[in-house]
Amino acid sequence: MRIILDKFLFLKKSCDMQTKRKYIVMAAVFFICLVAFAFFYFYAFDKRSGNKEVMLEIPAHATGRQISKILEDNGIVRSAFLFRVAVFITHEDGTLQSGFYKLHQGLTIRETISELHKGRHAFITITIPEGSNVYQIAEILKKSGFTNTDDFIDVASDYGPLSYMYGPESAKIKAEGFLKADTYDIPKEYTSKQICDLMYKSTDKMLDENIRKRAKAKNMSLHKLMTLASMVEKEALFKEDQKMIASVILARLEKNMPLQIDATVQYVLDWNKKELSVEDTKVASPYNTYMRVGLPPGPIASPGIDAINAVLDAKAGEYLYYVATKDGHHVFSKTYEEHQAQIEKIYTEG
Repeated sequence: MRIILDKFLFLKKSCDMQTKRKYIVMAAVFFICLVAFAFFYFYAFDKRSGNKEVMLEIPAHATGRQISKILEDNGIVRSAFLFRVAVFITHEDGTLQSGFYKLHQGLTIRETISELHKGRHAFITITIPEGSNVYQIAEILKKSGFTNTDDFIDVASDYGPLSYMYGPESAKIKAEGFLKADTYDIPKEYTSKQICDLMYKSTDKMLDENIRKRAKAKNMSLHKLMTLASMVEKEALFKEDQKMIASVILARLEKNMPLQIDATVQYVLDWNKKELSVEDTKVASPYNTYMRVGLPPGPIASPGIDAINAVLDAKAGEYLYYVATKDGHHVFSKTYEEHQAQIEKIYTEG
């Protein structure tokens, strides 16, 4: 009986040990799975809030700790610690490239590592002022140090991917007026076509749904809108004059009067001549609004959003003339006689 009892106790103890070992193994497997799941989640799915695009530099010979700190400080990843753990586990430490990067905030660790595999991207920051034409943009690119843009004018003349860039007549340069004036961070190695695409995309974004609805309500195509806005942009030195100048242009169009916009003649002459001569206004060109009735074939410069809004807000009124005062503001007149009197007053003062 004693022997049987001992065997029973031995078997029970053995079963308890096996059960305990089984639970330990199950707990260990569960813990490993939990850790693996947590790692995969933070690696592939977890993102910090924010969608701002930022430029940052990963210095040469930067350590994993330094890189992760840069990424966290710029809002790219949520945690520098988690990023360091991830690159250690995935053996990515030595594959991250130094250089200049333009990244969106709120990337996953996996997306960030993928970006940092691409290496150096040198960016050049340029500012295109409102009212710039393609020739002026080309000069800005040249002076800024781009090495692949010698053909910018040729590309801008022939390349026009936006459907609304085209009017009833062929424009001198397809891209004119549709390369948005803005500040850009552009990779130094970009070609002329890539830069045009970047600026076209910015224009398309500026001409949002609201702008398009308002243009449609005025029975105005986007091509006409940009053509009008470009003239308003070039004619008005001050924003507060834009709507009235747009109103005069619309009124002249209604009455089939030549627009007589000096800026269109200056566009033909390829220089900003302060005072046009009578001979200048006789230059043979479809852009010469002294010699033709109606709009030129297309925009003469890149208009800003204020000029676009001015055109959309303006209505054809009684005013048909305007002249610039010595400080750059404009005086508006309803009749030719009033206009001539204003000119005489301005040019005889002092």
